[in-house]
Amino acid sequence: MEWRWPLGLGLLLLLLLLLCTPLPPGARAKEVTLMDTSTAQGELGWLLDPEDGWSGMQQMLNGTPLYMYQDCAVQGGGDTDHWLRSNWIYRGEEASQVYVELQFTFPWGSRASGLQETFNLLYMESDQDVGIQLRRLMFQKVTTVAADESFTIRDLASGLVKMNTERCSLGLLTRRGLYLAFHNPGACVALVSVRVFYLRCPEAVHGLAQFPDTLPRPNGLVEVAGTCLPHAQASPSGAPRMHCSSEGEWLVPVGRCHCEPGYEEGGERCHACPSGSYRANVDSPHCLTCPQHSMAESEGATFCTCESGHYRAPGEGPRRRPPSVPQNLSFSVSGTQLSLHWAAPADMGGRQDVRYSVGCSQCRGAAQGEAPCQPCAGNVHFSPGASELTMPAVRVEGLEPYANYTFHVEAHNGVSGLGSSKPASAWLSVHMGHTESPLGLSLRLVRKEPRQLELTWAGSRPRSPGGNLTYELHVLNQDEEWYQMVLEPRVLLTELQPDTTYIIRVRMLTPLGPGPFSPDHEFRTSPPVSRGLTGGEIVAIIFGMLLGVGLLLGILVFRSRKRRQRQQQRQLDRVTNVNREAEALRGPPGGTRGGRGPSLGALDFTQELDPAWLIVDTVIGEGEFGEVYQGTLRIPSQDCKTVAIKTLKDTSPDGQWWNFFREATIMGQFNHPHILHLEGVVTKRKPIMIITEFMENGALDAFLREREDQLVPAQLVAMLLGIASGMTYLSDHSYVHRDLAARNILVSQNLCCKVSDFGLTRLLNNKDGTYETQGGKIPIRWTAPEAIADRTFSTASDVWSFGIVMWEVLSFGDKPYGEMSNQEVMKSIEDGYRLPPPVDCPAALYELMKNCWAYNRDHRPHFHQLKTQLERLLNTPHTLRTMANFDPKVTLRLPSLSGSDGIPYRSVPEWLESIRMKRYILNFRSAGLDTMECVLDLTAEDLVQMGITLPGHQKRILCSIQGFKD
Repeated sequence: MEWRWPLGLGLLLLLLLLLCTPLPPGARAKEVTLMDTSTAQGELGWLLDPEDGWSGMQQMLNGTPLYMYQDCAVQGGGDTDHWLRSNWIYRGEEASQVYVELQFTFPWGSRASGLQETFNLLYMESDQDVGIQLRRLMFQKVTTVAADESFTIRDLASGLVKMNTERCSLGLLTRRGLYLAFHNPGACVALVSVRVFYLRCPEAVHGLAQFPDTLPRPNGLVEVAGTCLPHAQASPSGAPRMHCSSEGEWLVPVGRCHCEPGYEEGGERCHACPSGSYRANVDSPHCLTCPQHSMAESEGATFCTCESGHYRAPGEGPRRRPPSVPQNLSFSVSGTQLSLHWAAPADMGGRQDVRYSVGCSQCRGAAQGEAPCQPCAGNVHFSPGASELTMPAVRVEGLEPYANYTFHVEAHNGVSGLGSSKPASAWLSVHMGHTESPLGLSLRLVRKEPRQLELTWAGSRPRSPGGNLTYELHVLNQDEEWYQMVLEPRVLLTELQPDTTYIIRVRMLTPLGPGPFSPDHEFRTSPPVSRGLTGGEIVAIIFGMLLGVGLLLGILVFRSRKRRQRQQQRQLDRVTNVNREAEALRGPPGGTRGGRGPSLGALDFTQELDPAWLIVDTVIGEGEFGEVYQGTLRIPSQDCKTVAIKTLKDTSPDGQWWNFFREATIMGQFNHPHILHLEGVVTKRKPIMIITEFMENGALDAFLREREDQLVPAQLVAMLLGIASGMTYLSDHSYVHRDLAARNILVSQNLCCKVSDFGLTRLLNNKDGTYETQGGKIPIRWTAPEAIADRTFSTASDVWSFGIVMWEVLSFGDKPYGEMSNQEVMKSIEDGYRLPPPVDCPAALYELMKNCWAYNRDHRPHFHQLKTQLERLLNTPHTLRTMANFDPKVTLRLPSLSGSDGIPYRSVPEWLESIRMKRYILNFRSAGLDTMECVLDLTAEDLVQMGITLPGHQKRILCSIQGFKD
């Protein structure tokens, strides 16, 4: 039965489509339209081939004509070759990535009528309009367009018409313009509208910075610097930046602007602080209300002005005033010691940090007021000090007799000195009686003998006639001490020890009481006259020497025994520790898994989780001990979180059970943002489970292979920095990982890398920082040569493995050493072979790899150094632009499958798979390149014609071909 599509019905369909089709949702990218037939004001005038194929039609909607094309192959059993070509579309010089959006429909029943339900979209580039020449052979096919929805006559009657929309990219264009063509091989289709456009990142405001409308690159990100909004300023690290993606979206914001002092942020702009408030610097998040006794009259103030008589201390808000005068100043005298006392000021100035300072002046006259006063000499001392006193009292020493002194006491607080007026002070005058200054009594040696010392001293002022004065001497040495009274400033000390040092001081005794002692003086008596040793003295000396030798021998024997005992104790402790570890990992008798074992050891570092808190969702992998699930953890009073759940098979032998909990015990001791976090364990019910945080992007090696064309060097360096940070934490805590590889690094949603899989992790020996093992599996491709040969692991062997991980990251998940066997890998390393730099590997990163692969482990860098160098590379991205020299012949040193004529591969697919370009196998087959001899003459232009347009992929293929030629 032949299905026909009347013209009137087609017009009705078009009208219903326009009325019923919803508008597309708004996109973040800005679409710049090059052609849109839905807005055409006249006939489109497209080229039809043949003339009786596609046909144009027009429908009036709200007084506006709408133009479309339709073609229904109802003749010849549905087999047609109808072409429809658009007019020349000017692209310009800007966008090289252009998109096409089609709106079309198929009537239901086309397939039953023998009609196809697809048509082809093609395009041809041209620098100018070629007129009415169709040139079918020059068109390149974009896609075959098929319908998801169709309509029936019943749909038309009910007013329900289903519209199909197809959106596709034309790839990278190089000419000034292009043509679109639609090839109908035998379908009944209505082409309602055609829109040609390209994408731009729209003008945007983020972080108080404005970013301009930007054209994206076809591959990679475009870094765009923002301009700070009015009254905003950039941070010291530089202007804020965002990255324009190839899809026209803004990604990866870096930095932001901050409102200037006097302004605060609100609604993506900076507002001036209102009157009565201020903002002093960018560290304050908002404007602050002026403190009491201060004000800000204008908007946008950066400080508040104090009211008259009030001041603000630096770093403080409230305005205060200086204190008033100290009250009730008084004194008391004992000899030449004077004590001053006073009461706190009546007005503390509204503060509690009141301090006092004391000043002293001396008047030389016989009575007060007879001579001018001068500041006291340096021999006057205040205790505890003359300034910053917290207590209202001070002791004064070193005053001279018969002298007049004036003391003044000032009170001040945190705002004193901020004003122009001087602090108020209280004054007190004091007349000293007849006492001697302690510094005026200066002892002087007159004569010394082996058993005598003759000393003299003089006062600083003459004594008054009739003064009843005496002196007291204080004499002491290491064996004895005594006091002696004298009437004159001269003394002869007798019966002293020869060649002995004596400490002597003197003070004056007056009717007012004793004065203070003078400073200490040291005097030494003369040595005795030399004489020969007596027989008794000689015997005593010999006996003393023998006794010393005996004591020395006894000490040596005692130390030797103690050292032997400590060695025996260390051996006993080592055996005890081994037994304790074995006991911790041993299940109870009879094979049951209860009691004190690894499960309880794990609970020392984590928590036992109730199985009711867990919701197990889907299987995400198969671990060494059992299946791994994605699930949800709902702990009461905590937020719900997604977790990974590792299970232990019920049929697992005891050895695996111990290793399962040993890994949880080790992981529970770590707390670092770049080490996988242990949430808890389930040990009381089966299956036994270990619950960790969930990493959305999975293992690093698989993630890199999927995202090879989407990651830039700076992102790779940031991921390596995270791994180095986690390994620094492990090494600082004396742990060696022993299985560091990209497969054991997990990646979160925000590309944060975390070290995982601690099944082989062990604690290092405290003496030499190594761990030795007698057996077990070793990942040869990632293991250092000394660990392979001697089974000796250290932080340096982990550094070697980190170098291999760097190579995996820069090669986007390639297998280290290709298809070499483990024996070939070990022999190559001993012969000095090291992995060549991956394609487009920055030279600085390859130098780090080679440093990690130093044969002598003492010459490898520490993780602290690796972390520092990666941070420097990340902060100076221009250093990543220099690429390591790639020698294509290096890869030929690796053993491989041998072919013929010196080419180490038997087929093109085998060669492409070895250089990780197997995605282009169909491209080579389509071009007729089926043998290795055919690829030797390929050029960059040939690769572009074959559809291989990524520069990195072109370079990898051409470098490998050049290696065959050389």
